[in-house]
Amino acid sequence: MKISHRQVEQAAKLFAAQMRSRPVDKTEGAGSLRRPDKVELSPESREVQAAFQAVAEAPSVREELVARIKAQVDAGTYRVSGREVARKMLARSAADRFW
Repeated sequence: MKISHRQVEQAAKLFAAQMRSRPVDKTEGAGSLRRPDKVELSPESREVQAAFQAVAEAPSVREELVARIKAQVDAGTYRVSGREVARKMLARSAADRFW
């Protein structure tokens, strides 16, 4: 699964919003916050946490892919299909709209 920068940003915004919203204990006044005795993470939050960890651990450059493409360019055998590039651009754009 490929995670776009936009998807990571949206997940971070959701996480930040959840962290900001805390229930107010009305018995102690409007300014006090209740502290829960235990925390339960939803399956969705675990997925978001796993995605953040995967992004953090992923190398910023895929060395083996770069080396393979560089070798093809040097050998004159690297070919790019304009149709395939356009297909992938449209697919990524559609995925970003639905996330």
